[in-house]
Amino acid sequence: MNDKSQQSVANSLEAEQNLLPYMPYLLQDLWAFGSSVNQILDLIGTLPLSSDSTKVLDLGCGKGAVSIRIASKLRFDVVGVDAMSEFLKDAQRKSSEYQVSDLCCFIERDILTYVTNEHNFDIVILASLGGIFGSNKKTIENLRTQIRPGGYMIIDDGYLKKREVLSRKGYEHYRNYEKTVQELTFFNDRLFTEISTTEVSRKTNDEYLKVIDNRCMKLISQYPELEKDIKNYLDLQREECDIINSELEGMIWVLKKAAA
Repeated sequence: MNDKSQQSVANSLEAEQNLLPYMPYLLQDLWAFGSSVNQILDLIGTLPLSSDSTKVLDLGCGKGAVSIRIASKLRFDVVGVDAMSEFLKDAQRKSSEYQVSDLCCFIERDILTYVTNEHNFDIVILASLGGIFGSNKKTIENLRTQIRPGGYMIIDDGYLKKREVLSRKGYEHYRNYEKTVQELTFFNDRLFTEISTTEVSRKTNDEYLKVIDNRCMKLISQYPELEKDIKNYLDLQREECDIINSELEGMIWVLKKAAA
């Protein structure tokens, strides 16, 4: 990865760049990285799409939890894109384990670069990556270039329950429900369906935090010179969980791209 891609990945993981080589260790016990996999699967299952021809793009796929479960349950062809090679190795192993390696293709690339080229997928998924593209409007602007007219955009994120804005790095894109929907539908795409993920996310994030805490302590014992950076990363994870629990309503939005 070049410096720009490294910074993009570091931002998405809320880690300093010097910790990137250790992230596979810290996150080795996690597969889905906070994505609401079962709910995403249920929503996709309601869409009028055929398993014979449907092609899905999973941006920032991580270890491939969403991609692989889609391929396994729905038999769709899935392309997962992520800049972390170690995560993609896990995704490849998991796709073989689930016997869907013929349906899954994993590409090592920064998603910010990948979307600069237009594609013609039936579905594009952006799960648990927050404001990596900037505002909700900018996110939709990028996702629209990846799907055909009439295709679907699935965003697993959320909105502010009370505040108007959050100044925390990586959270600047959050708005209240009304403003979020206005931005998501700015290009006249149809809000096909939506579902709250708050209860599921709260339980999942609390479990993830315990696992990450354990790995951080073990890593510090191996690399005491990294103690400050590791503890800072852990503090950010705790802070994130607090914000998710107190400030955000988790949502999955499904939007249908307007016809050309």
